Amino acid sequence: MSRSRDLTTRQLIRHWLIAVAVTAAAVSPAGADGMIVPIRPDIPVQGHWAVTYHHVDITVRQQVASVSITQEFVNTGKGMIEVEYLFPVPPGAAINSMTLMVNGKEFPAKLMKADEARRIYEEIVRRKKDPALLEYAGFGLYRTRAFPLEPGKPAKVVVNYRTICKKDTSTVEVWYPLNTEKFSAKPIRDVTVRVDVESSADITTVYSPSHKITIDRKGPRRLVATYHAVNVTPTADFQLFYKSANEEIGATLLTYQATEAEDGYFLMLVSPNPRTASTKIIAKDVVLVLDRSGSMGGEKIAQAREAAAFVLNNLNEGDRINVLVYSDAVEAVFTELQPATGKVVETAIARIGSLQAGGATDIHAALQMAMKMLSEGGGKDPRPKYIIFLTDGLPTVGTTDETVILSEAKKANTAGARLFAFGVGYDVNVRMLDKLVLDNGGRSDYVKPSEPIEAKVGSLYKKIKNPVMMGLKVAVHGVKLVDVYPRELGDLFEGDQLVIVGRLAAKDIQALDEDEDGVGVIQVVVTGTYDGKERGFEYPANIFKMDKRYPFVQTLWAVRRIGWLLDQIQLHGESKEVVDELIRLSLTHGIITPYTSFLADEGTALNRPTAVRAAAVGNAYILADEVTGGAGQRGAKSRQKLNTAKRVPEPSRPADNGVAMVGNASQDAYDRGEQEQVANVRRVGGQALYRRGRQWVAANATQIDLERDADKVVVIERMSEEYFKLARANTVAENQILASQQAAEELLIELRGQVYQIR
Repeated sequence: MSRSRDLTTRQLIRHWLIAVAVTAAAVSPAGADGMIVPIRPDIPVQGHWAVTYHHVDITVRQQVASVSITQEFVNTGKGMIEVEYLFPVPPGAAINSMTLMVNGKEFPAKLMKADEARRIYEEIVRRKKDPALLEYAGFGLYRTRAFPLEPGKPAKVVVNYRTICKKDTSTVEVWYPLNTEKFSAKPIRDVTVRVDVESSADITTVYSPSHKITIDRKGPRRLVATYHAVNVTPTADFQLFYKSANEEIGATLLTYQATEAEDGYFLMLVSPNPRTASTKIIAKDVVLVLDRSGSMGGEKIAQAREAAAFVLNNLNEGDRINVLVYSDAVEAVFTELQPATGKVVETAIARIGSLQAGGATDIHAALQMAMKMLSEGGGKDPRPKYIIFLTDGLPTVGTTDETVILSEAKKANTAGARLFAFGVGYDVNVRMLDKLVLDNGGRSDYVKPSEPIEAKVGSLYKKIKNPVMMGLKVAVHGVKLVDVYPRELGDLFEGDQLVIVGRLAAKDIQALDEDEDGVGVIQVVVTGTYDGKERGFEYPANIFKMDKRYPFVQTLWAVRRIGWLLDQIQLHGESKEVVDELIRLSLTHGIITPYTSFLADEGTALNRPTAVRAAAVGNAYILADEVTGGAGQRGAKSRQKLNTAKRVPEPSRPADNGVAMVGNASQDAYDRGEQEQVANVRRVGGQALYRRGRQWVAANATQIDLERDADKVVVIERMSEEYFKLARANTVAENQILASQQAAEELLIELRGQVYQIR
């Protein structure tokens, strides 16, 4: 294969983008977002106006995106201000119309090319002594003439344009920058981005690394993806990927490599084709294991009955089922697995409905009976086997030794069943449950005392109801995949999409054969049991050397790896290698958990590795000891969030109170379901910043001691000519960091091998 991109697409792009210079720093966008800028120099860009709503409709047909934007602005001050409307136009966007309506009057806009636009952006930054617009240097600009914005009177903006979406093999990228809305003085009442995609081939994978979307499939070749939020201030650009190809199992590969010497990172999406998945569903065996010990009394046992009834009522034709209930003894509703007929389901529901709570907790015996039942009832049958295991306490009778319970459960699982465990309440050994599911190919979840059990179990069962492909494995011909998460991929279900991340060895990337565009053309391979047979599916994909288009891939990998490292500490205790790697990744990417929150403490000297490591080791001991109670469940849930993350954390605004912590340090906040903020940390421009006094230190400069390393640091004054010269050399991401610096703050950052102190 000489090329992996089709000729038609190349010709289409060239036709549309002829004479458009796309800079290396720019990401290929589907459009841009506008903002109000007050004319008076003493009024800052942000803080005197707000967006009341922001609606975006993007229609994609054969890679061409038609974008329609409607925004409403309002003056939040007490007096009239004269403003202009700026609409940054990233390289590659081709706007075909733009209308600005203010109190029913239309204001024309003028398009300015990148050089003239840069001068205007810099002029505004100098005039207002505010670097907020620096990140748009290098963009084009639509600009209106000045108009008055009266207090409380809305100004409605309507923008329409078309552009070409970037395409890599059969994967199309839709991009819409939302981050100018961070200048709004108040949260936006309503934000909606709606993407309507129709393709000439089946749409298999759909993924947004930036926002939580809902997907409404109109058919195999058309879907509508929607992001909707209320009372928010967006700080991340909207990004959507979809793959259009007629294939039974869809797979998409996105990669990132910062430098030639560094390893690359990949993100792989695997999903069944919506057209054919329903015809390939495999009959399964399910054993539902319910705790009815004394502590399950009252509302808990009633909810457990509801959870069991939900599973029983949603079995497929051909499935087999049994229900075990246990306390200090184990009772099976049936002597062996039964076909999921109406009579069997009716009998099981009737028996469960009569359950009463009472007795102690024999976890070991319950697990042994479940494993034995699946082995005897069809251990050699290739159908998938699932155990849904529920407990609200510690093992108190029978075999109670954690190590023995785990080893004997693994030994008894000769059928290869996947075990999904639910810990209800705080009296649960989270280390044991986490290890139990790790050994048996499933996952664990935890239910707060105030949470409904049936909702958790029902949500899980909906995902595993219709298995399509079992025992997935992935590979890339010619490139070794390392540090892949999740470590075990498990099974693929109808309507599901696996998000897999890992590293690519730098030496393997360099050794790849290249096509005439300098692109490494490789084959992605997905194998597993499909339609009752071992099958392998291959897909062409590109690996671009030093590919910086998708930095979120590296960050998402770091999030998943941090979760895995915390698991290792909780399961096996602290080790030097694990703690050092945890520090490095958390510090670099600003991923703050209750166990890495010491990085945000102004008293932690980030340039003194011994002090940082001492704090990390202390927290590691705490983590290893938090096995039960509220702290144990909090820790388990925070690790679960990291291990199952599908999106990178959003950037911070300077006005934000730091970054969102993954998990909770406070039991009260956890019980209320509140997300805690970590002061003294920002995440912007793909990098973490840490406050030390009035100085913000970028993660790549944390090793610098200003007294010891004074000869290594270049001092630059904000708004000086040297400052703007530096900004002109920066990437968009680097200028986002400069733009986050506020008056009276200093910034310490390394740019292109040189450390700068900007003050």
